[in-house]
Amino acid sequence: MFGYLPGPAMCCEKAGALYRAHFCGLGTGLHRDYGAWGRWLVNRDSTFLALLGSALTGDPPSFERTTCCNRFATPRDLVADSPVLQYAAAITICGLSAKIDDDVQDERGWRRLAANVGGRLADGSISRALGLLHAWRFPVKEVRGWVAGQNDIEGSSRDLQACSRPTSAAYGEIVGHLAEVCAVPQSRAALSELGESLGFLIYAHDAWDDWYRDRKRGQFNPLHAFPDINGRREAVLPMLEAALQRLRAAFLQLPLRRHRDLLNSVLIEGAEQRVRQVSGSGKGKATRRQHPQSPLERTERQRDRCCDRCDCCDCDCSGCCDIFRCCKPGRGGGSMCDCNPCDGDGIECCGCDCS
Repeated sequence: MFGYLPGPAMCCEKAGALYRAHFCGLGTGLHRDYGAWGRWLVNRDSTFLALLGSALTGDPPSFERTTCCNRFATPRDLVADSPVLQYAAAITICGLSAKIDDDVQDERGWRRLAANVGGRLADGSISRALGLLHAWRFPVKEVRGWVAGQNDIEGSSRDLQACSRPTSAAYGEIVGHLAEVCAVPQSRAALSELGESLGFLIYAHDAWDDWYRDRKRGQFNPLHAFPDINGRREAVLPMLEAALQRLRAAFLQLPLRRHRDLLNSVLIEGAEQRVRQVSGSGKGKATRRQHPQSPLERTERQRDRCCDRCDCCDCDCSGCCDIFRCCKPGRGGGSMCDCNPCDGDGIECCGCDCS
């Protein structure tokens, strides 16, 4: 799980701090359980897994005040060690194992040599991660079998849906197993559907991004049948949009106890952003040159986005209000955020009208 989901797009300080607490807490856990090098494996996709697990568990995550990467830095609140964090860390290590195996099969020359050496160096850590997943009754053998069979499927089919099936199934099991880790067995089906949809989006986006490189190297890509970019786009977009719709529906079924807005920003808005990149409507240099914005237009756009996303029962709006002074009812495009709950205007202690 490396690099598909972006960081949160929310502007509120508490939401950003919460995301960093999970990101750095996961990095600290990788360091503690798998060695100093493990810290460098922390990524946004595995952070999403940890954040989703924290939102599903009955008790809120606990925090410890410590430093992250720099031991001489000012300590801050990081998510403390927990089964959810241990699970996300073990999945991250096994993701490295799958990446190494894939490189050994697909790469050539020094890249294949580097993958072989890296696999030997990481063998102890990978074994510890696999042992932990076995203890949680995670179907390690089945998932590794799906991943290992990726090349066989790609060798017998050029269909994107068929080629993505091992990745979709693996992600479905990874996300779905949070139902066991977080003790929410009733959510297993929704979590599995969310994981499978996310897995397809990741595989399809990788195929889109890697098309030119794979063609140049003579490597397999299910989109080689469409040498024209418009043909590739017409073939891929309907499937991406269908997977995105399934992702939204599965997310709405989850009994999240906290962090819903933050997770929506990372997962749903992040996936939408990736689909827009394929459609050609995402942000890019050409778009900015063709549609320049004045400073006033940029400020208005930031202000509206800030207030619309603000959820004062679960975030600190000082980042919005100190800059824009926009979040009072009636002043932020309908936002119900109140940055000063003690000013006698009738809005109570949590700083918003939760109705």
